[in-house]
Amino acid sequence: MFPFSNLRPFGLDIGSATLKAVELERKNGTITAPRAAIASMPGGAFSGGVLLDPPAAAEAIRKLCREHRFRGKHVITGVSGSDVFVARVKLERGAPETLAARIRERACDAAPFSLEQAYLDYQLIDNFSDSQWVDVLVAAVKPGRLDVLQDVLRRAGKRATIVDVVSCALANVFEVNYAPAPSAVSGLLHVGASTLTVCIVRGSTPLIAEEVSLTTVAGETAELNRAERVAIELERIFEQMDEIADEHPLEPGSGQIERLFLSGGGARSRGLPEVLKERIGLPFEELNPFRKIELSGSDTLSRLVWDHAHCMPVAVGLALRGLDERG
Repeated sequence: MFPFSNLRPFGLDIGSATLKAVELERKNGTITAPRAAIASMPGGAFSGGVLLDPPAAAEAIRKLCREHRFRGKHVITGVSGSDVFVARVKLERGAPETLAARIRERACDAAPFSLEQAYLDYQLIDNFSDSQWVDVLVAAVKPGRLDVLQDVLRRAGKRATIVDVVSCALANVFEVNYAPAPSAVSGLLHVGASTLTVCIVRGSTPLIAEEVSLTTVAGETAELNRAERVAIELERIFEQMDEIADEHPLEPGSGQIERLFLSGGGARSRGLPEVLKERIGLPFEELNPFRKIELSGSDTLSRLVWDHAHCMPVAVGLALRGLDERG
C-alpha cells in the first residue's frame, strides 16, 4: 500500500525500541535471507509510532546499514500506531466507478481521526462475482506521517519505495511460512513496545486488522499490565468478530479461531502466556518468520536471527513485498 516506485527494497522495521532489517532473495523457488540485523533505537527517538527525534533515528539507520552491509538505497518499511487506521469493510456491490467514493465514505465513518487529507489506500480482498458483498481492506495514515518517515530515510541515505501497514506484513510472512489452509482462521498478534497489532486471517486473507496503543504503568508490574491489556483487546476483537458473524452468517466467529501466533518484542512479556491461557483459552506459539526461509549468511547471522526471531516477522513481511514487486 502507498507505493513510491517499482524497485526492489530490503525490509526495514522501525520500532520504538529496535530497528530490524532483512534482505531477501528468491533463487530456484527458494527464498533466502543473506542479511538480517537488529539494533537498538536511541531512547526517545521513536515512541507510540511517532518519530520524535528524526536525526537520531536516521543515524541509527545509517549505523545499522553500515555495520551489516545493507548497501541498497531503497527500503520497504511499515507504519503502525495511533496515526494509522486499518479496517476491513464490507460494501454492498454496486457500480465500480463509485467504489472508491463509497470506500472513503465508510472509512471516514469508522476512522478515529479525520481522513480529509490523509493518505488512503485500499485493496479488494474478497470480490466473488456471485456475492452481493465486496470485501475491502482499507489503510489510512495521518497527514504528515509519511512525510516525516521519508525525511528520516532521506537523512539516512535511503528512500522508501513502499510503505505498508504492519498487519499486512504479518499476513505476508504468515502465508509464506505456514501455508495455511484457505478456510483456517488464525490470530496474528504483534506485541510491540508501544503498539499491539492484531490481524485475524482466514487462510492468509485479513478479516480484522487493528492497531491498539499499549499503555502501562511504571514499575515492576508494567509487563503484567501489558499482558492483561493484550487479553482485554483480544476479547474486544473477538466480540466484534461475533457481531459481524451474526450479521453475515458466512463470516467466521471467534469460536472458529484455531491458534494464535505471537511476535514482537513484547511476545515474551512476563505473564503473557499465563494470561492468554486463563482468559483466551486458545493454543498459541511464537510466529517463526524463517520457518521456510533459509539463512544464507554466516553463523553469526544465524545466531543473531534465532535469538531475536520473535522480533523479526514485520521486517521479513516487508522484505517479502520487495520480492513481490519484482517476482
